[in-house]
Amino acid sequence: MKTASTSPAERRYALFLTMVHLGAAATLLLIATLAFDLPSFVDGLPLGMLLVAIGVIMVRKLRDDYVEQLWKAGTASAFVAVIICFLVAPLTYGVLDDLIGSGVAWREYGIPVQLPAAVALIGFYAGFYWRLLAGGQEA
Repeated sequence: MKTASTSPAERRYALFLTMVHLGAAATLLLIATLAFDLPSFVDGLPLGMLLVAIGVIMVRKLRDDYVEQLWKAGTASAFVAVIICFLVAPLTYGVLDDLIGSGVAWREYGIPVQLPAAVALIGFYAGFYWRLLAGGQEA
């Protein structure tokens, strides 16, 4: 019986996609640690997973045109997400503050330290998966 052998390029691509899925799962876990009061040992888990995933992604990112398209879609959407976050977050906070009436001045508003990183990661994986599910075709 013949066994199906995979080429090194297919194995590298499978490793790349596995690390992307690991990074997406770590991002969801990071958001859960930010949103809920999870035990402190869980706080470091998504960061370690992201370090491993992003390290492998960075090493393998531009090996072929398809992966380069996926990478560019992810980075572009991460940039747009961070810019929109910084424009919309203070506005949203001000509107909700007026509706609730807590009386906090807009100058006292501070963006949480983890917010830009979480928004950038969500944006990256949203753009990456959008391009992946769209077939990687140029828009």
